[in-house]
Order: sequence, then structure tokens, then C-alpha cells
Amino acid sequence: MTTAKRKAMLEAGKSLFLSQGIMQTSMEEIAEAVPVSKMTVYNHFQSKEGLLDQVVDLMIAESWAQLQELLDEAKDPLEAFTRLYQEQERFSPAVSEPFVSDLTKFPEQMDKMLSFHQQKVLPELQLLIFKGQQKGQIRKDISPHILVAFLSFIKEYSARVPWYEGLGSPNAVGEQMMRILYYGFLEPDSRSSAASAAEPELTGTADDPDRDDRKEASAVKSPDDKLRSMEACEAEE
Repeated sequence: MTTAKRKAMLEAGKSLFLSQGIMQTSMEEIAEAVPVSKMTVYNHFQSKEGLLDQVVDLMIAESWAQLQELLDEAKDPLEAFTRLYQEQERFSPAVSEPFVSDLTKFPEQMDKMLSFHQQKVLPELQLLIFKGQQKGQIRKDISPHILVAFLSFIKEYSARVPWYEGLGSPNAVGEQMMRILYYGFLEPDSRSSAASAAEPELTGTADDPDRDDRKEASAVKSPDDKLRSMEACEAEE
């Protein structure tokens, strides 16, 4: 079988899985979309799960190539995040709710996608956040490690739990979540007062049992503060 024919079967499988779900897509439909015989598809991939496994590999490879291209072309972290958001908006309509739901029934393939996100994508985002902080484009009072952990939690929870049922399409829900991540849920005029209220109160009497704890907490450096201190020391040497 030619490489072109194999790629055509993978592309057909990916397109149908994403648009109508894994369980709702038959091997016969995939064969007709190429077109090849159903036996040809089975001879090469053995089963629907075998085809899905290689489709997931294809999606991971494509996602990684697209991410690297985007990061290389963006002039700064802010543009990179903007383009990531735009790419998410562009890709989301192609992903149906049945596909997201069905993928949870294939734990090996699900774990493969989550591992790719955690081991490859998140470190790139963490570095991007750190660079954005150095350029003054991203708030420095939020640790890149914490923000990336937050993103990872949302990604994994979203993939495993159909929490969005009844809230709308995955596209609409995803767009709302990105808006919350980028802009928060407070109106601009409310943010400064909320930030002031969130600052730890370090005043108090000597017999206040929590006073020392608050002071100690305020003095603890974040992982990013420690990293910057180490970099400063190395620069002086």
C-alpha cells in the first residue's frame, strides 16, 4: 500500500472522527471516503481502535508542528498567545461534542493526548509566560508554574468529564473559558479594588495568633522569585 493511500485513510478517519464522533463512525464510511475497500482499511489498521491510535499520533504530530511554527513566527509572547487563541477558535468548530465524549472510552489514546499536552505543550507555555513577564506583557504576581498547572487541570478535567453538558456547544464553552482566562470575570473598574481587598493584612496586635503566619507567608518567595535571584547571582559572577 502506498504512503499516499495510507495517509488518505488517516485523514479520512480523522475528519470523520472529529466531525461525528468515534462511536458513530464506521470503518465502511472511512473506506468510502478514501475510497478503498473496507477490507483494505482493516488489513492495515486491524480495528477501529488501531486506526484511532494512529489518527491520534497524526493529530499530535500536526499540533506540535503548528505550535513550533507559531512560536517561531510570533514576534513576542503576547502575539504568540493571541495567535494560539485564534488557532483554538479556528480548530474548535471541527471538534464535535461526540468526539470529545467518545475519546474518554479509549483511555490509552486519551492518555497519549494528555501526556503530549503535559510533557510537550505545557513547558512551552510556561516558558512563553516567563518571557511575557520579563517583557512586562504578563502579570508578574502570578507564577508561570501555577498558571500552567491551572491550564493543565482545566485541560485534563475537560477531557475526562463531560462537565459542559447543558452549557452549550464545546466551541461556545471553550471561547468563554478563554475569555475568562485572558480577561478575568471582573469589570476593569472593579479589578483594582478587588486586588486591594485580596492583599494580606499584616497589621494586628502582638497577641493576634495569625499575625506571624501572615508575615511569614508574605516573605516566602515564589519559584519565579527564586529563579530570578539565581539568574541575578550568575550574572554578577
